[in-house]
Amino acid sequence: MGILDSMRPAANARVMGGVALLVLSGCAAPTSHVSLPGADAPAAAVMDTYLRALVAGDCSTAHALATPTFTSGNGELCGDVGVSSFSLNAVPATPGLDEVVYATELITEGSSDGTIPRGRTAWFYDLERHDGAWRLVGGGSGP
Repeated sequence: MGILDSMRPAANARVMGGVALLVLSGCAAPTSHVSLPGADAPAAAVMDTYLRALVAGDCSTAHALATPTFTSGNGELCGDVGVSSFSLNAVPATPGLDEVVYATELITEGSSDGTIPRGRTAWFYDLERHDGAWRLVGGGSGP
């Protein structure tokens, strides 16, 4: 056994470690970019775009559709909970002229703290009109 043969296990371990790092870091990267709707888009289009961005892991687009109040702990899941698919109830509740609440069903990977279960989860999103544009302001597992 030559010196090169004795170095192979260490080299293989470094290569496998690098591959694992690339695979793990790729999990956080968006799978695709979702285009933003126009400023005059109806609430349904904003909601659909947000959900598609959430599934794609495109948190830049997701955050662009929200107000500063829409954060982790106040309904925002992008970047915290993996979501693989969604269904959207097309008819929102309308508590006011400039507010709608959508019910969705998300398929999630669950949250690390266990507050959001893995699998099917009912999630509600509150949108309000801000400067003429519909934006997400809050959300959660109950209205």
